[in-house]
Amino acid sequence: MFARNVSLRLKPGKLSEFTRSFDKEVLSVMRRQAGFRDVITFALPGDVELIAFSLWDSKEHADAYHASAYPKVLQAINAILDGTPKVQSLNLINSTMQHAGSGSGKAASASSAAAASSRETAPTAENKEIARRFLEECWNKGDKHAMRELIADHCRYHDPAFPGVENIQQHISSCRSAFPDLHFSIDDMIAERNEVVVHWTARGTHRGLFLGLQPTNRTCAVSGTSISRIEGGKLIEHWADWNVMTLMEQLGATSASKAAEKVAHSK
Repeated sequence: MFARNVSLRLKPGKLSEFTRSFDKEVLSVMRRQAGFRDVITFALPGDVELIAFSLWDSKEHADAYHASAYPKVLQAINAILDGTPKVQSLNLINSTMQHAGSGSGKAASASSAAAASSRETAPTAENKEIARRFLEECWNKGDKHAMRELIADHCRYHDPAFPGVENIQQHISSCRSAFPDLHFSIDDMIAERNEVVVHWTARGTHRGLFLGLQPTNRTCAVSGTSISRIEGGKLIEHWADWNVMTLMEQLGATSASKAAEKVAHSK
């Protein structure tokens, strides 16, 4: 596998706008590229300097993206950039995703490759189905039977917007009370070993108290990424990464500072 490291600097106060542009425009471009695997973006303290790592099946795929599609990505975020991003190419030495493969490697034989594929894809497919059901049945439908079936009793839940969640079932019910028509759609899904990564988009209408904000009856949408660790057919740990500021601004907290104040007061 191969990685691209992009270091960029935003104009002050533009992190929320960058996140919206990245979710709506940049990701859609990258996901259409051959050999693209994943992208992770980090914000340094101050929310001005960012680092983005993208993973590719090969250097050739990364180079093709840089030549054909990367200019479109720069154009989409150019208005909020302070200076020109710096790009560094890296050979990936080790990763939990490294052995997923793209089918381009040479197999010792067709039969051994098929056997290895069969051994690897069966549990992977099962874990993907569990992650899909977790969103579709637990979050979209609020099915309590499915929650008991798919979520381990002591499942650990990590979401910076909701620190300290100890009971995922209650958390889901609370979010669905605030957004009764809440619906998650799966944009992409990657599975490796006992973990499933899901890129998703959530939509809903704000009809109940949420993070200290009274109902606004506004319909909004946010994108995010989650990682589910699965053992014995159940989620035993779950991480969610999404921009709560984007949601709060859509609900009427018209500035990033006001949205941050709402979130801080709700914790």
